[in-house]
Amino acid sequence: MFAGNATSSVDDPFVHRRNVYIEELDEPDIVFPKEDGVEILAFGRDFSPIESEDEGYVLLTSGMSDRAMTLPSDVGEAVRRRAELMWYVREPSDEIIGNLRWLAKYPFIDDTWLGFGHRIPMPTPPLSICSFKTFLFLTPVIEPDQAVAENLRIEEEQVEILTVNLISDGEYSFIRETGLDDFLDALDDNDYPPIFDPDRPSYF
Repeated sequence: MFAGNATSSVDDPFVHRRNVYIEELDEPDIVFPKEDGVEILAFGRDFSPIESEDEGYVLLTSGMSDRAMTLPSDVGEAVRRRAELMWYVREPSDEIIGNLRWLAKYPFIDDTWLGFGHRIPMPTPPLSICSFKTFLFLTPVIEPDQAVAENLRIEEEQVEILTVNLISDGEYSFIRETGLDDFLDALDDNDYPPIFDPDRPSYF
């Protein structure tokens, strides 16, 4: 377990985040430099069982959590004001990095917030390689990524790690009509791939 849970002694939040990330995920393979206060780190990973390679990257923002998001007054105490974004991809293309940077700024454009289950429907597909238009934010289910969330605190506040997912119009409608829990069950039933697959079929 990372010894930096007592974060008050860390003056530079970028240093603290980098230490937490490295402790749980090892050294990043690629660092995309800071822009608008946010850098993006890419950690190589084999997502598959030992007998079958399935390599990709864990993309993780650093800097979004320096600012607290604006929460509505009626949310519960468990909702966190600070977040960083994680995206599992095959390759960190310029398009993917650009979208991740925009998403990290999104809550501060209109004083809003992002949390588990939130969706951002876009007018057009944000990636040229995929027809899906809606971003969906979940929380990590892979143990090292969960550990990042458990150990990361900025100004004594625990930081939420939100995974970025793209869903189809049909899936977005299903969530609105039926609820997120049923959609998450459908992801399990359809063996939803851990790495973003721009060619996966819509489940609804």
